[in-house]
Amino acid sequence: MAVDDSITSADVQGRTRVGLLALTDPREALELARAIKHPWYRCQSLAKVADYYSTKKQRLEILREALNAAQTQKDINRVVSVSAWPRRIMAPFAVDEVAKHLNLLVKQANSETHSLRRADALFVLANAVEDDLTLLTMIMPSLVRALFDGHGWRIDRLIRRTVNMVKRSMPEVLEQLVAHHSDGGKKQLLMKRIAEFSDLLD
Repeated sequence: MAVDDSITSADVQGRTRVGLLALTDPREALELARAIKHPWYRCQSLAKVADYYSTKKQRLEILREALNAAQTQKDINRVVSVSAWPRRIMAPFAVDEVAKHLNLLVKQANSETHSLRRADALFVLANAVEDDLTLLTMIMPSLVRALFDGHGWRIDRLIRRTVNMVKRSMPEVLEQLVAHHSDGGKKQLLMKRIAEFSDLLD
């Protein structure tokens, strides 16, 4: 992901202040979060604040605001990646709404032509809902395709990080995905780890 030169120190410091203030004064923290100019940091800050509100309605309103902030970015990778923050908080109590937004985000990610950026974004999204197999299954086919479309050490690293999610959601492609990993010591260790796991299940 390229460096975003529109990020200012005020954006970074604002996110830090929001995290600290939310512990004692969520309302003030919410106002501070809304004042952050950069949408990436505003989205993250709003997501943090939402966790400190007591009712489902309040949390949902703030998380929707965070998701809307994410959508104002131009880069698809950034939109999808930062949306994982509010999505992670929303998943335990608003599964239907998360599923609706996931459909949109997966479609957006699929429109990214660069395979590594597409895989990166989808991995972050999958990681945010990893505990819910239904939600995870909505993302994994696109993530797996992105991994197969790419090559290089960054794709290899994502393959290693994705293996456990693939085992749970798409075990039929696990062997082929591991074979796609570049040859070398890390691939050997990965294959050994998978073999040891399979032996434990026998």
